Amino acid sequence: MKHIGAAIYCTVVTIGFIAQCLMLYLQEIPVSQRDFALFLMGALVASFKDVGNYFTGSTASSQRKDETIAEIAKKGPPT
Repeated sequence: MKHIGAAIYCTVVTIGFIAQCLMLYLQEIPVSQRDFALFLMGALVASFKDVGNYFTGSTASSQRKDETIAEIAKKGPPT
């Protein structure tokens, strides 16, 4: 339950990224909307990179570290 917000965000970004890729590949973008579509694609690329980093990068390592510290704190000082 703790990470449900992150999971929802990651799902929305991933679906948006894939949909935008398909739209740019399969449809002719009107000239008046081309700049907006490419700007949106750039923003989605940056967010998609962050999604990947969240699950594989420093955030995942930081979460494991926090869990280890919490386990040590529960056990108390060594005797």
